[in-house]
Amino acid sequence: MGIYQHLMGMIGHISTQILLKIETPKVIKDRSELFRLPFTKQHRKRWGDSWYRAGVVVTNDKGEFLLVEDLRCRINGVWCTVEDHWNIPSGSCEEDEQFIDAAVREAHEELGRGVELKGICAIKHGKHNDDPCLLIVFVAELTDEHFEFDHREIKSQRWFSEDAIYDLNRQGKLRSADLVLQVVRNYRSGLIIPLEILNERIAELPG
Repeated sequence: MGIYQHLMGMIGHISTQILLKIETPKVIKDRSELFRLPFTKQHRKRWGDSWYRAGVVVTNDKGEFLLVEDLRCRINGVWCTVEDHWNIPSGSCEEDEQFIDAAVREAHEELGRGVELKGICAIKHGKHNDDPCLLIVFVAELTDEHFEFDHREIKSQRWFSEDAIYDLNRQGKLRSADLVLQVVRNYRSGLIIPLEILNERIAELPG
């Protein structure tokens, strides 16, 4: 009995030491707290893309929408080369970057053009590559600024009519189809929110 009690005591002591070395995970009771956690390089390394994303919708005098053709995209967590795959210009916010700054940067990188933001026409709360995601799509007008777009991610840019966008959807050629169609519907119906709703450096914006 003495040996048994001694062995049980040793097992209990070892178990206690193991448990003490295991970091207790933080319990998040309120789901909205996910979006208040700071975005850091450690977060990107562990979780992938930023939880915050921004995009732009650009139209011309003909009522056409400017889309970008993806060179590659992530499918089921794996980067794949794609053909004839279209989306609105959008991407992740970088560390400490506001939505407004991210939208302008994405226009530079994917359209190769400067833009002036005019409002907000869509807000998506869901998932991106299995990460929680909050994405804001801005209505934007092109400026005279030209940049070299990112040829590693984007193949081309093209204007599409509303009917042509619905044709792309039927052919399975729209990336983030639900979002693109929501943006088109909201824009056509005039459902545009003023930029001031964001409270992000509005005083510094042109116009």
